[in-house]
Formats: sequence, structure tokens, C-alpha cells
Amino acid sequence: MKSFRLSLSCQPFLALVVAMLLASGVAEAGAFKATIAITESIQPVGTPPCVLLGDISGTGQATRLGNVTLVSHDCINPISETAFSFSSNDLTLTATNGDPNGDQIFATYSGTLTFAGTVGAISGGYQIIGGTGKFLHATGAGSVQGVEDLSTGKGLVQITGTIFY
Repeated sequence: MKSFRLSLSCQPFLALVVAMLLASGVAEAGAFKATIAITESIQPVGTPPCVLLGDISGTGQATRLGNVTLVSHDCINPISETAFSFSSNDLTLTATNGDPNGDQIFATYSGTLTFAGTVGAISGGYQIIGGTGKFLHATGAGSVQGVEDLSTGKGLVQITGTIFY
């Protein structure tokens, strides 16, 4: 059997190529934070699994994306006279920086909205399940906090946690 041996002058070059290939597969990781001004429109359905459906849109800022738009659809159910649960498998954050790669992050989330009068406190969690562009294989998780005025549908949410891509 023949053996193959690289000359000493080729070994550093090969090591550099292998290092670059390995580095290109290493995911970036770090803190993720977004502040989004939202508007929600709620439609009654009347029957489970979703008594109400919420359509949410918004704009804001997110780390690693810059300026963003948000689009989501909620399944909403009453818990009590002053509280609702909500969940979604359909949240999209889109970078509005004009990147031709179309950087987007896809996420799921759930939580509660408790209110006194017309102002509600939002509390929950999210999980990143993918995306497009440089976020194609993104993962991560964290919390969602915010407020929403039930009389206008306008609110502000803060998303904090981690992202890996």
C-alpha cells in the first residue's frame, strides 16, 4: 500500500484550509434583544382551540438585525375575567436594512396578558426555530415582556434572551 506524505512547506497551508473550513461551520452566539412597538387586531372565533385570534404587526430594533418589522398571529384564550393566555407558532422578525439575503428570524412564543382597566401586562417566553439568510439555522430562547392597551391594540414588547446562528 502506498502512503501519501505532504511536504513540510504544504503542511501549514493545509492546516490553514482545515481551520477555515471548521470556522465557517461554527455558529455565532450571543445575547438577543428587541424592542418592538406593536399593534394588535383581535377577532373573535368563539370556539376552542382559539377563542380569539390576534393579528400583530410592529416595528422596532433588534440586536443582530437592526431595524425590524414584526408579523405574528396569536391564539388567545381566557383564563379569568382579567387574564388571557396566548401562543403563536408564527412570528417573523424581518431586517429592514435592505440586505438582499432577506434576513429573517422565525419564532414561537406563549404567555399571559393580565390587565386592570384597559392596560394589560404581557409576560411570556419565546423560542427561535429558524430563519432565512444568515439566520437559516438559528435557535435560541428567552423572555417576552411588555404592555398593551386593549382599547387601541397598541403596545410595546421587549424580547430578551440568546440566539445561535
